[in-house]
Amino acid sequence: MKELFSRYGGNIFIIGKGRAGNEKLPKDQSLDNLLDNYALEITKNIFYISSHDALPEFMGGYLKLPPRTFKVGTIDHDFYDVMMQYNPVVSSDIYIGIHQYSNVFSVFIKTNENDMKSLFDDYSSTYDYVLTVFFKGVTDEEDDLKKNPILMEKLLLILFYKMELHSGLHEFKPSKTFLGKRVSSSFIKKIKDITSSISDENELKKCLDQWPF
Repeated sequence: MKELFSRYGGNIFIIGKGRAGNEKLPKDQSLDNLLDNYALEITKNIFYISSHDALPEFMGGYLKLPPRTFKVGTIDHDFYDVMMQYNPVVSSDIYIGIHQYSNVFSVFIKTNENDMKSLFDDYSSTYDYVLTVFFKGVTDEEDDLKKNPILMEKLLLILFYKMELHSGLHEFKPSKTFLGKRVSSSFIKKIKDITSSISDENELKKCLDQWPF
């Protein structure tokens, strides 16, 4: 069942071929090539690759987190990965790390196993690599999320949009790690309303351009 989740390549399938989104991936799925020739520039100098669109070779479920990957918070949210009669509420932990370059960030989510086992008996949690975000042209000082948490908050806005949480984000709780402590009180207070206002890529771009507001 888990392989049908939208976080593993989207929810549109082509008979005999698999997920439609994967058809658009280049043969060379190295990070460098995907950033140069596949990643979407959502606004000036911010590019992303989402596993909700297609599943590159380096994305998907991990049993262990890569080094230098830290928890930023937990969200309570409606579960949209599989079409169901109703949308159950689950909790997912969010982790952010560095992927190969200091200004390229990997985002993992781990959905609570107990929440999921009430829906799927054989479910086992993994750290799911779902998003890569590239901040082009930032300096070594600017790409430090601890010193520049606005980048981290923009990254989270992209994540929530790709998870389709515009009507399904209930709460964001920052972690007690150094990353979680850098999330602004303004972001925590406004995130539900902001996410609900982002219905398409144009709205996401507008929000990224204006944040913080």
